[in-house]
Amino acid sequence: MNSMFIIGSIIFTLYITGLLLIVTKGHNEQERDMMNDPEIPESFKHKY
Repeated sequence: MNSMFIIGSIIFTLYITGLLLIVTKGHNEQERDMMNDPEIPESFKHKY
Protein backbone atom coordinates (compact mmCIF):
# COMPACT_ATOMS: atom_id res chain seq x y z
CA MET A 1 0.00 0.00 0.00
CA ASN A 2 2.89 2.35 0.72
CA SER A 3 4.33 1.93 -2.76
CA MET A 4 1.05 3.10 -4.33
CA PHE A 5 1.20 6.29 -2.28
CA ILE A 6 4.81 6.94 -3.31
CA ILE A 7 4.07 6.34 -7.00
CA GLY A 8 0.96 8.55 -6.79
CA SER A 9 2.95 11.29 -5.09
CA ILE A 10 5.63 11.16 -7.79
CA ILE A 11 3.03 11.35 -10.57
CA PHE A 12 1.24 14.24 -8.83
CA THR A 13 4.50 16.15 -8.32
CA LEU A 14 5.51 15.67 -11.97
CA TYR A 15 2.03 16.77 -13.12
CA ILE A 16 2.04 19.96 -11.01
CA THR A 17 5.61 20.79 -12.07
CA GLY A 18 4.74 20.32 -15.75
CA LEU A 19 1.58 22.38 -15.36
CA LEU A 20 3.46 25.28 -13.75
CA LEU A 21 6.14 25.17 -16.46
CA ILE A 22 3.53 25.26 -19.25
CA VAL A 23 1.65 28.16 -17.60
CA THR A 24 4.88 30.12 -17.08
CA LYS A 25 5.98 29.54 -20.67
CA GLY A 26 2.57 30.63 -21.98
CA HIS A 27 2.59 33.76 -19.83
CA ASN A 28 6.06 34.77 -21.01
CA GLU A 29 5.16 34.11 -24.64
CA GLN A 30 1.97 36.17 -24.36
CA GLU A 31 3.83 39.04 -22.70
CA ARG A 32 6.48 38.99 -25.43
CA ASP A 33 3.79 39.00 -28.14
CA MET A 34 2.03 41.94 -26.46
CA MET A 35 5.25 43.94 -26.28
CA ASN A 36 5.94 43.33 -29.98
CA ASP A 37 2.39 44.11 -31.16
CA PRO A 38 2.43 47.38 -33.13
CA GLU A 39 -1.31 47.99 -32.58
CA ILE A 40 -1.01 48.31 -28.79
CA PRO A 41 -0.11 51.84 -27.65
CA GLU A 42 3.28 52.31 -26.00
CA SER A 43 1.69 53.86 -22.90
CA PHE A 44 -0.28 50.66 -22.27
CA LYS A 45 2.77 48.42 -22.75
CA HIS A 46 4.76 50.16 -20.01
CA LYS A 47 2.06 49.65 -17.39
CA TYR A 48 2.66 45.90 -17.44
